[in-house]
Amino acid sequence: MLTDLDTLITALYVKIDDCLPRRRRLGRPPRLSDAELITLAIAQALLGISSEARWLRIAATRLAGAFPFLPGQPAYNRRLRAAGPLIRRAIRLLARDTNLWHDDGFARGCRRSAGRALRRVAGVDCRRICLA
Repeated sequence: MLTDLDTLITALYVKIDDCLPRRRRLGRPPRLSDAELITLAIAQALLGISSEARWLRIAATRLAGAFPFLPGQPAYNRRLRAAGPLIRRAIRLLARDTNLWHDDGFARGCRRSAGRALRRVAGVDCRRICLA
């Protein structure tokens, strides 16, 4: 099951990193890139984990190779709030890659919670992936 999680994270990261614009920043670059942050956030929603603290613990143990640096929960939350427009853009890009984009049922799915809608967009049952 860990292979499924690694595959999901890798596919999400590649898609998001290719599609998001590069932002210029002054000063030192962040230790966790925007693409990595958004990948973590979308994977958290896909897997249905509502607690950021729990998700960061899982990511630290199961995804240490994919994300060499993970911020603490307060910094993760702060970066997520600041990256809201980028997250919406990434979700839109992922949704357009599915055949459900023009389906009427997709609009109903988007009115549900973010986790259920993203699981529907991804077309996979991410709840199968063992995290315990």
